[in-house]
This record gives sequence, C-alpha cells and structure tokens, in this order.
Amino acid sequence: MLELLSLAAVGFITALTPGPDILFVLRNTLSYGAKIGFLSLFGIFCGWIIFLSLVYFGFAHFIQGALIQGILCAVGGIYLSYIAYLLLFCANPKVDFNQAESQMRFHSPYAFMLKGMLVNLSNPKAILFFGLIITPFMDKHLELSIFVLLIALTLAFVSVIFIATFFRKFINNALFRVIDRICGIVFIVFAILLFINSYRSLMDFIA
Repeated sequence: MLELLSLAAVGFITALTPGPDILFVLRNTLSYGAKIGFLSLFGIFCGWIIFLSLVYFGFAHFIQGALIQGILCAVGGIYLSYIAYLLLFCANPKVDFNQAESQMRFHSPYAFMLKGMLVNLSNPKAILFFGLIITPFMDKHLELSIFVLLIALTLAFVSVIFIATFFRKFINNALFRVIDRICGIVFIVFAILLFINSYRSLMDFIA
C-alpha cells in the first residue's frame, strides 16, 4: 500500500510539472472552458494508454533503437515547433472569454482530442518516464500500479482544469497573450530538446 501511495504521489507531482501536456490543457481551458479542457485531457489520456500498453506488453524496446528514437524525436520536435508557432504568431490577441460557444464554430471539439494525443505522443521520451516508474512494480501488482498511476495523473490534470475554470473569468486579453507566449516558449524548448535527442540518436546509429 505504501508503494502504491508513493507511486500515486510521484505521478501526481510529475503531472503538475510544467510541460507540453499540462500547458496544452491549461491554455485550452482558459481559452474555451472546462469542456474543451476535458476533451484535451482525454486526448492526452489516450497517449498515456498507448505508452503504458507498450510497457505492459513488453514492446517498449521496439522504439528504443537509435534510428527509431532519432526519427520519432525529429517528428515530435517538428510538431511541437508547429504548435509553438501557432501560439506565438497565430493566436487571436482578442479573445472574448464570455463567448466560448461562438468561438467553437471555428473549431471541431474533437480536434482538441487529437491534438492532445499528438502533443503527448510527440515526446517519445515519455515512454522512458512511464517505464522507469512502472519498472519497480513489474514483478507484482503491475495492473494495479498502472491503474493507480493513471488515476494520479488524471486527478492532477482535472485539478488544473477546475482551477483554470475558476480563474478564467479574471483573465484579460493582455494576460492571455502572456500565457500564450509562455506556452509557446516552453513548447520551443521541448522541441529543441527533441531535436538534440534526435541528432544524438542518429549519430549513434551512424556510428
């Protein structure tokens, strides 16, 4: 029981650490409300399921080769760079936070699910994160450990959605543009890290 509680605490705290996933959900919740925040979370949840399935069925080693890692990191870096570009240069500087329904005429709600999953899967290093956390539980309680970790991660994101929904009415356009810039910069940083990992992996493969 103590081990499972420790696993839950690690998962919860790690989920709240600034990164593409949490910022994607936070930004969408502030912009469009709780519904889109939960749709974004569901997309990210699907990414978690894919990663944990690879760990559970023992397929993680298939994407840990130098060539595959290099390709996946490059693709992930390109996608995160694209998201950063949209946030920094294409985001609407004047958002009416009281008219979320009218905003959604120009967005497919389910597109946020797909984008959430792509944001999560764009970092192939995430499988190492899940692998390292689950590894100590491989011999016993693996299924229960995966369930506990998913619950902890989900609770962390749900907490962020509720907090963002509460503070949404206090945010003006100027502050929202600052949030967009912060999110865009964080996405660029993660994209650069992925490009560096891609270069190193490809060099290892060539060597």
